[in-house]
Amino acid sequence: MDNLKKMNKISSYQVILLIIIYRVIIAFSYLPIVNTPPGNQDIWIMLLLSIPYTLIIGFPMIYLSNKFNDLTIIEYSEKILGKYIGKIVGIYYTGFLLMFCVIIVATFVEILDTTMFIETPTWVTAVIMLLTCTYISYKGLEPIARGAEVFVPFILGVILLFIILGYNIYDFTVLLPVLKDSTFKELNIGAIDRSIKFSDIIILAMVTPHLERKEDMKKIYVKSIIYSLIIILLLTITTQAALGIEYAKHTIFPFFTFNRLINLFDFIQRIDVLSVVGWIMGNIGKIAGYLYFTTVAFRQTINKQKNQPYIIPMAIIILITTVLIKNKRSLLSAGKLLEYVILVTSAITIFIIPLITVIVYFFRRKKL
Repeated sequence: MDNLKKMNKISSYQVILLIIIYRVIIAFSYLPIVNTPPGNQDIWIMLLLSIPYTLIIGFPMIYLSNKFNDLTIIEYSEKILGKYIGKIVGIYYTGFLLMFCVIIVATFVEILDTTMFIETPTWVTAVIMLLTCTYISYKGLEPIARGAEVFVPFILGVILLFIILGYNIYDFTVLLPVLKDSTFKELNIGAIDRSIKFSDIIILAMVTPHLERKEDMKKIYVKSIIYSLIIILLLTITTQAALGIEYAKHTIFPFFTFNRLINLFDFIQRIDVLSVVGWIMGNIGKIAGYLYFTTVAFRQTINKQKNQPYIIPMAIIILITTVLIKNKRSLLSAGKLLEYVILVTSAITIFIIPLITVIVYFFRRKKL
């Protein structure tokens, strides 16, 4: 296992890119932030307010990962909490990563089915996409990290391009008056909500043993929070300025809708295809990453040496679950229920369990 960790070394820059795109791709897809309290022109203030909350909520996990930087969250949880409780925690983390993988795939497939492949059966779209993600996951952590150096700058470049090209359709007066329609309580509720849902931080707790410079972990955490929030802030402000506050809240794909309003010259009438390409690349990258980390968590929970044998079975589980969900109901139409599930499970994953583990660690640190 030590040899495997030495072979799979990744840079701080690569990890920051991965965490940024894993967080930003949700906003890029359907921008749920616009419906988060206060749900008006003051969302940008709420986002800025979420920074200290995010730092506080993620502190227990970051503290433990920094303390046990040769172990993943699965490994140090078992070491601190004991074998049996550690196994339960490992199973929970595996289930959490798997659940997110299913949500990402189901959402991705649903958007493709409703916008581009209306006549194509769900299972066909899901199979094609999962075959690609399975192949990437099977290659391992290093190729996933190296790929981020290519596709993440491209996606961020596409986002920036559309933000610049939309300059003539913005109406920033919709962001006024500031703080007139929001209360301090609403802003704080929204900030806490966004902070808890920054569940992608679990990826940092999974890759810590593979960092080339483990001492950079705190910097990675802070930078990934700041950079991803700036991008989401730009996405939110420009989309609201282009579509209006209420329309942005009620359209399913706000940023794509904004993209299609851009028509500067005849030769770039269909430039929104770049947005689609970037969106597909980002989702495939996130699904492949989460599939890989799900199998790593499962492998470490059952004390096996390799995660590759579990990639295909996990992909099959994701495929079956996605098709069943899609045939039963629209995932995007269950917005409030879905957001509640993400909120509760993320709170348990990134704050409650790590906090309990930290408390146990302080009682057992001499023995450990």
